Amino acid sequence: MKNIYIKNKTFWDTIKEFVPGIILGIIVAIFSHYGAKYSNHLIGYKSLISSILLGIVIGIFVKNIFGIKSVFNKGLDFNVKKILQIGIVILGIRLSIFEIFSLGIYSLPIIILCILSGLLAGYILTKLLSLPNKLGVLIAVGTSICGASAIVAIAPGIKAKQEEIAYAITVITIFGIIAMLFYPFLSNFLELGEKSAGLFLGTSIHETAQVTGAGFIYDETFGTVNVGKYAVTVKLVRNLSMIVVIPLMTILYQRESSSQKNYINIKQISKLIPLFIIGFFIMSLLRTSGDFIVNYSDIISDDNWQTFTKQLTSISKFMLVVAMASVGLTTDIKSIKSLGLKPFLVGIIVASIVGICSLLSIITIN
Repeated sequence: MKNIYIKNKTFWDTIKEFVPGIILGIIVAIFSHYGAKYSNHLIGYKSLISSILLGIVIGIFVKNIFGIKSVFNKGLDFNVKKILQIGIVILGIRLSIFEIFSLGIYSLPIIILCILSGLLAGYILTKLLSLPNKLGVLIAVGTSICGASAIVAIAPGIKAKQEEIAYAITVITIFGIIAMLFYPFLSNFLELGEKSAGLFLGTSIHETAQVTGAGFIYDETFGTVNVGKYAVTVKLVRNLSMIVVIPLMTILYQRESSSQKNYINIKQISKLIPLFIIGFFIMSLLRTSGDFIVNYSDIISDDNWQTFTKQLTSISKFMLVVAMASVGLTTDIKSIKSLGLKPFLVGIIVASIVGICSLLSIITIN
């Protein structure tokens, strides 16, 4: 009985470590939601201020002006990773499986071009600026595919040091946040349609969280409804490229450096498929099945089905606001000062090349 009590106590102690950060993220999200709603009403413009953008800005302001105590760290990290992923999974209810495959096939050539341009630019700049090879590979892969996830995935294969991993993640996070805040407005300025805007945001911004934020900032600011879901879908397709790119980059690095071979096996490759992508597809299958049942039977009424999907969409959106507010609450602007000039240059040039490649590809196709 004593052992059970100790185990239970340890379990609840672990849970309590996450609670402060989770609650803080929710509070900022609620304030952002109503703050944006009230501000837009006051201005007389329905969607001038995005709740997601406001959440990020408030989070960054609180983090860098007042500071965030370490007691909030675990919960905020949980929001950025798990709450975001759950929100993206639920977001799958907005797309049928046919829309996903159609958008995936349409976006695949642009995704491949952007990945290749990012990897090639990273390789050339690493040589020109005499940047350490491992750091150059980490930055190039993180910028080209999916930010920190790709960096963490390739790090063991090239035997990257912990400080190199942290350095690379810091570099790509900085430019990812800049792109998240700037690209939605650039897309609108260039008068890209909803599909093209979603394609641009999904292929040019690093992290899944940043793409999600950018897509819904666009929707909320410019009164559209599809850019967010298009951007997220394209990004998930782009994330799947890790299955090919990570093992390939590992092999190429090992050959060039003549290091001890440590090839990635099938089991390791299977781990490169994030579970939330599978969840997103399952929710999309649910949407497809529900639409079919509504259209060809009387089991579910169209009104009830629409209400159900709208409620799930609202839940998903709020979870994304919580995640984005937490991104702001964990963004330390001071970290920019700790970066050396060379990694900074590689990061901004590679990110810019990927963005330009994406835009030119979209304009050419259209």
